[in-house]
Amino acid sequence: MLTRWLLSLIGCFLMSSAWASLSNGGIDYPSVWSCDDAKFHWYCDNETEVTTGPVKPTVKKKSKEEAALEELEQMRKSLEAKRALALMQPTPENLKAYITAQEALMDRASVFSDVWRRVIWANPEINYQLRNPVNNAAIQVRDSERTQKERSSLKEIAKEWGIFFVFRTDCPYCHRMAPALKLLSDTYGITIFPVSLDGGALPDFPKPAMDNGMAKVLDVKQVPYVALGNIKDRRLIPLGSGVLSVQDMVERIYILTQTQPGDLY
Repeated sequence: MLTRWLLSLIGCFLMSSAWASLSNGGIDYPSVWSCDDAKFHWYCDNETEVTTGPVKPTVKKKSKEEAALEELEQMRKSLEAKRALALMQPTPENLKAYITAQEALMDRASVFSDVWRRVIWANPEINYQLRNPVNNAAIQVRDSERTQKERSSLKEIAKEWGIFFVFRTDCPYCHRMAPALKLLSDTYGITIFPVSLDGGALPDFPKPAMDNGMAKVLDVKQVPYVALGNIKDRRLIPLGSGVLSVQDMVERIYILTQTQPGDLY
């Protein structure tokens, strides 16, 4: 009985102490939602303070090409400035400064040119002169091989292609052109279709066709005029106006029918 009474007394004492704490504010910190790092075994999830300030721009490292371009532009501007000063104030000092700057740039160009040819010599795949030689001996060999190829292929070309020859009888250049076309036809077997604009004939082509609108189709602006015509698909390819030699026509026929733009360059 005594024990139960003591426990009741202790419980009342604790309740009165808690009530006293609550009457004085309830807790010994400002709020249940406030965190106090000074309390024992009190862990706070404090947000890290972010300090705001000017953001430093990221500097992109220049490539070698960009740096070289910038240096070249600076050299050019410096040279132009010295040249302008030498022109406007042609003192010995200003002229010397300009000449010195120009010589420095020329020295760089000379080194560039020398390294260029060394690279070309060591790398035949980028040597343009191997495809289009500049010395006379190589030019003769290239032209001879190309001429043989053109002439050998022309007989095959003649099986599908013919040449329209538009002329007038009062045109002296047409009279000069006609024998070349006749020789081309006799040599390679290519058919010539003469078309007369004025109804007359030429000695080499005594029976021409009269113009029935062909000149308009071919867009003839000047005679003599020659154009290739395909007998299978009716394609028309202009060869040119004016007097052309047999070799000129052979070369143009070969290029226009057997090659693509850039093949021979």
